[in-house]
Amino acid sequence: MELVQKEEVTDKLLAKAQAVIWSSVYSILNPYFRTSTGMDFRSGLQVLLRVEPRMHPLYGLSLVVTDADPSYTIGGLELERRKTMERLEQEGILDMNRQLPFPPVPLRLAVISSEAAAGYQDFRDHIGLSRYGFSITLFPALMQGSDAPSSIISAMDQVIGSGSDFDVLVMIRGGGAATDLHCYDNYDLAANIAQFPIPVITGIGHHKDVHIADRVAHLALKTPTAVADYLDGHLAAEEEGLFRLSHNLERTVQRRIEDEKQSLNYFLRDIGGAVRWLLQQQEHLLELMEQRIKHNNPMNLLNKGYSLTLFRGKAVLDASLLKEGDKVQTILSKGSFGAVVHDIEN
Repeated sequence: MELVQKEEVTDKLLAKAQAVIWSSVYSILNPYFRTSTGMDFRSGLQVLLRVEPRMHPLYGLSLVVTDADPSYTIGGLELERRKTMERLEQEGILDMNRQLPFPPVPLRLAVISSEAAAGYQDFRDHIGLSRYGFSITLFPALMQGSDAPSSIISAMDQVIGSGSDFDVLVMIRGGGAATDLHCYDNYDLAANIAQFPIPVITGIGHHKDVHIADRVAHLALKTPTAVADYLDGHLAAEEEGLFRLSHNLERTVQRRIEDEKQSLNYFLRDIGGAVRWLLQQQEHLLELMEQRIKHNNPMNLLNKGYSLTLFRGKAVLDASLLKEGDKVQTILSKGSFGAVVHDIEN
């Protein structure tokens, strides 16, 4: 292996040396390193090693690795992780995907996973048990290791380029080794997830750590089956909400109808009383008018011995309006007679 030291800001190479780790040492050291850091020895790690210098007549100076301090690597990874988080926050994209509205009916699923992964099969099996019609489209990618970020980003580009109207993007991993999940702290991968145009759900399959990919995703769950259960439960909750809304709407409409019926009954009762009162009033007025008409009937006066003299069909009230020779008609209680005016007295 080759050990290098670089300038922190410019990444300029400052020093390098050849090193070797014997298999007998590696078989002991690597499991210890994996348990402590969650990853195997690999290219690009910051490590603190204990070495013994060896001089070979032919190959020159080399360093033999005898031990490693995992805490140094953990510290370097955590520092890099914090820098990535700060960069995402400074760029204003840390919470972009989380702020997207989650679709009420997420049936069209774009899935990024390894086709042969047990986690993907578990996800399909769980979704298959649902009574809802989920549609799954797989976009294969490497889900662990140093090449995983670029492979996943490529799959994300394929999702966008497919032109399909997906509801959510599901990113799941499971069935492989629990080591080397630090690829999910990669800045480029996190930035792509954060800025993805539809909600991203991660089910990377780890139970302990939360990686940056989880932090920037719309929703982070522990396992692929947990993602399947969540989607099924989300639809069940939406369905229950619709039933409840429908029931409440039905009750509201029924209550409104009953209220309107009651109001109409009150109105009919009130208008019936008003009509009866109005009819009684009109009947009373008719009786008064009838009495007045009877009281003013000329026949009442004629029956008392009075007479009514008409000239040209009109009652004669003033004798001065007549002249000699005018023909008048006199009406009595019983019968009438005609006369010619001779003597006029005012």
